[in-house]
Amino acid sequence: MKTYINKFKPFLFAAVFALTVFGISAQAQMMMAKKGAPTVVMIKATWCGACQKVDPIMRQLRSDYGGKLHFVVFDVSDEAAEARSAAKAKSLGLSSFFQANKKKTSTVAIFNKAKKKVFTTNHNYDREAYVAAFDKALK
Repeated sequence: MKTYINKFKPFLFAAVFALTVFGISAQAQMMMAKKGAPTVVMIKATWCGACQKVDPIMRQLRSDYGGKLHFVVFDVSDEAAEARSAAKAKSLGLSSFFQANKKKTSTVAIFNKAKKKVFTTNHNYDREAYVAAFDKALK
């Protein structure tokens, strides 16, 4: 078994390396394409019933607006996810928003290019309300 693994180790290393490099590259390209775009933030948790209703709406809107808006999810399902989300919020300049709203799952907010909040809602299942807010943020 050990010989078998050693035989394929160079290929495995190359595959992991390629996936890592291309994964980061694709992510970086996506971020660059959306630089300066308004940011849509959703605070969610796996255990949140309201999030489970909002999530499919957000996934569809992300598909519709993906090239025009930057979508970010802050997961607060557990302590580890919350810590990762806090770090992500800090890197995006949204720490104060995250700290103030991390207990308000199913919150969706839109920030303009200057990181000013222009829309916020909670437990909202109305797709058209999001469409109107997204379109307004893009003007």
